[in-house]
Parts: sequence; structure tokens; C-alpha cells
Amino acid sequence: MEYRRLGRTGLDVSIMSLGTGGPSLFGQHRGATRLDAQRLVQRAVDHGINFFDTAQIYGDSEVLLGQALNQVPRDAYVLATKYKYLDDDHCVISGAEVAATIDRSLRRLRVDVIDLMQIHGLLAEHYEDAVAEHLPVLRQAQAAGKIRFIGVSERYFDDSTHAALRRVVSDDHFDTVMVGYNLLHQTAERSIFPAAHAADIGLIVMVAVRRALSDPSRLREVVADLVTREIIAPGVVPLDDPLGWLVRGDTPSVTAAAYRYARSCDKVATVLTGTSRMAHLDANVKSVAQGPLPELDLERLRGLFGHVEEALGN
Repeated sequence: MEYRRLGRTGLDVSIMSLGTGGPSLFGQHRGATRLDAQRLVQRAVDHGINFFDTAQIYGDSEVLLGQALNQVPRDAYVLATKYKYLDDDHCVISGAEVAATIDRSLRRLRVDVIDLMQIHGLLAEHYEDAVAEHLPVLRQAQAAGKIRFIGVSERYFDDSTHAALRRVVSDDHFDTVMVGYNLLHQTAERSIFPAAHAADIGLIVMVAVRRALSDPSRLREVVADLVTREIIAPGVVPLDDPLGWLVRGDTPSVTAAAYRYARSCDKVATVLTGTSRMAHLDANVKSVAQGPLPELDLERLRGLFGHVEEALGN
């Protein structure tokens, strides 16, 4: 397993990390048990994965992850979670509610300190209010030893231009950003990565693989729609197998190519996989271990999709 520095945190994190959200919600949507979660986490640890991400709104993921990590030495992993910053009326929650939500996560995760606490799915329209109301409380939690670092995740499918994260990387408030980035939607490579790197803000990639890159029929639909709308030119890829040219040699699938693409940029610290199945985890780790995609493949992908500004992936 390769490890990279998570920006100004100074933490060395595995290039592939395990998330507990996504379509399966850590297996909760398919009836996975506490033992299933424990086995998956242990397999991840065996692979050398040391970064684990969850969130309060992922059902019981915090509880399941806390139980699964309970047998792992605390200094052997980096633990990240996220809190919902809006109430049911879509108003930014109070600082007191942020303090309470931190304590709740500590209890659910069974730890004394959370390595990375993130504002979950921040939108640009709420940025100033969230910073003003929440940042003092987050700093107080840092001073009290409850959290170590502070980050922000974006609401990828509602913010295809990364408007919120463009605000984040232009300020000096946050240590990490979680950004949606995949071979179909590459805009973060221009609008977020350089500024984050210059500010030494750690880059965590999500949505590296979703349905459009794991389901051939869905991929065909997405690419055909892009051609129909003249976002990509007709004839540049075969519509029956748009990314089949990536599958060769040590890249056995489009999914494998997508993970290799996401890790190709050396500014990225870690790439999340949200799988809940050990066989998928094994395959994904193997893909990332193959290293970046060949430069010629990267160049062709940039030519095909580098200008696409829609948040594709599902």
C-alpha cells in the first residue's frame, strides 16, 4: 500500500481508503451485520488501509465502524467523520448543536478523539454562515482534544462546479477537502487541486467510481446522452463499449481503470472506496496498487471528458 501526506495535517494516509457511505451504506442496504462490518474493516487493515471515513447521516455507519475498529490499535488508523450542518428547515445549525454532534460522534465511534471532523456537503450559499457559526466551536473542540483537524466535503451532485470548495481552498480555515472527481468529471483537477495543493490542504477524493463506471449499461447511457447533446463528439468512442479501450493488461475492468485514474494525480492524498464486499475491496486495492494509468490513456481521457462540467458518476 502506498501512503501519501494528507496536506497540512501531516498524517500519512493510504492511497485507498474505506468509506461507509455510498449506495450500500457500509452494507446496511443489503442487510450486512456487525460481524460483516468487522470482517470488512479487518480486511482493509490487512491491506494496509489506514484511513476510514464515515458520517452521522449514514444510518448506523458510525456505530458499526466504531465497533469494527475497536480491536484495532488507535494509533494504527486515521478516523474521519462528518456532521450535517443544516436542520430540517434548511437553516445552518447553531454552534451549540455542532458541539453536541461532535460528542455524539465520539460516543458512537467509541473514541476519545476524532482525527478529522468535516462539515458534510457544504454548499456555497451557506459558506459564510457556517464558517461564522461553526468554526469557533470546531476550534474549541480542537483545543479540548476532541478533534484534531477540520475539513469540508462538497455536495457533489448539486455543485458540479465545486463552488463551495473554491471558497474553502481560497481561505485558510480548513485542513482538508473531500471532492468529487472521476474520469467522467475532471474539473476539480483544474479548479480545486492546484489551489488546495498551494495551501497545503489535504485532498480526499470521493465518487471515483459510481454506477456509471461500474455498470456497462449505465455507462453506455451516459456517454450516448453526452453525444446526443453534443457535449462530446460522435464517433470518438464506440457507443457499445465507450471505455473498453482501457481494459487491457493489468487493468481488468473499467472500474479498475477508474480507480487508477483517480489516484493518478500526485496531489491526491487518498481515494475513497465505498464497497461493503470483501471481494470488491480486494479488487479495488489491487487496482490502485497497479499505479497511475499510462500517460497516453490519461491524455485521451482528458481529451474526451476534460471539458465536461456536469457532475457525472451515477
